[in-house]
Amino acid sequence: LEQAKRELTEIEARTRLTTEMMPAHIARVDRAGIYTYTNRRLSALLPGRPKEITGLSFENALGFETATRLRPNLSRAMRGEASVLEFTDTDTGRRIRTAFTPDRAAPDAPIDGVYLLSTDVTEEAQARAALAQSNKREVAAQMTNGLAHDFANLLTIILGLQGRLEKMPL
Repeated sequence: LEQAKRELTEIEARTRLTTEMMPAHIARVDRAGIYTYTNRRLSALLPGRPKEITGLSFENALGFETATRLRPNLSRAMRGEASVLEFTDTDTGRRIRTAFTPDRAAPDAPIDGVYLLSTDVTEEAQARAALAQSNKREVAAQMTNGLAHDFANLLTIILGLQGRLEKMPL
């Protein structure tokens, strides 16, 4: 029994070390909306938030505005529906993607809580926006080139007819 207890403690310590090294915030919220686990990365992801949030409510850990934005997804996960939400944190301007995964012991068991995985996708969002802007510019350039070509064709016809009109005795 002592051997099993030591091995379990070692496994738990390795698991905690691994999750704390992740560049994402990993947490679990119980049915009452209280954090029961965190890898202590929330403050790195969202500066100004507490580092240790175990025992805090969803609102106290995240702040009222962020919690209000995330609450509908948390509620859906509590009903068994996994979801992902991407939002911009108003305090930091960072773009955050949070995945909500229901926690249940077995497929038919009631949901005990929700696992949260939050990552900073600010650079990815900026790259997507730059790509979209580049695509818009490319379409605008193609349209402008097409219009210029069509206008040049019309101008050629007009100039050709002007030359013919100048030669005619009017």
